[in-house]
Amino acid sequence: MKGHIKRAASPGGTVLKLLVVVAVIALLFIFGSGGWIVTGTSAELSRTRVAMNAMKSALEGYHNEFGAYPTPKNPQDTITIDGKSYLVGAATMLYQALSGDGSDNILNAPGSRSAGQASSNGKLESEEVTNVRLVDMPREMWMERDGRYFMVDGFGRPFQYVQAEPPVGGSSPRTINSTHDLWSYGEDDVNITARSVDTLPPGPIKDASQKWIKNW
Repeated sequence: MKGHIKRAASPGGTVLKLLVVVAVIALLFIFGSGGWIVTGTSAELSRTRVAMNAMKSALEGYHNEFGAYPTPKNPQDTITIDGKSYLVGAATMLYQALSGDGSDNILNAPGSRSAGQASSNGKLESEEVTNVRLVDMPREMWMERDGRYFMVDGFGRPFQYVQAEPPVGGSSPRTINSTHDLWSYGEDDVNITARSVDTLPPGPIKDASQKWIKNW
């Protein structure tokens, strides 16, 4: 298994691509030889924030190409890590949408991703190279467990993600942002099944969510 998910360089870089490149450079610094500058929880938080910034830029690239943010096919899928159960369906989808490795966890995968609906295997096949949104993804950003490949934060836990949908009838919004909510539970190891909307006042975990790393 290769240490990084790579993509061949493409001509005509845009500002968005430049942002992704800058984010990747920061990732390589944090995860690589420069990681010695922080230790313990500070390192975990730094890795999480840098990884999230890279993912946010890559998701914008996905949206620019396909006109929508990706949606997980199995959002309620769970996985057990260190004896605790986490939702992992969105993280497996994010791995595929950003790395290009597979597409069977992306609901209604667009473009070339829909052909064959391949599963992930930790490397890029020739036909998957054009699907990469996050180049040179450090190995520490993703994990393989129980046959699932998924994006992880600096604490080794699945990133959480919810795509916005228009409320139906009198239903409440499912996200805080009008696009998508992306977060890590950070140092909060108690409220690990809570949703992003649970953090809104008078939400039950408003104070606990201050430990989260989030895009709202």
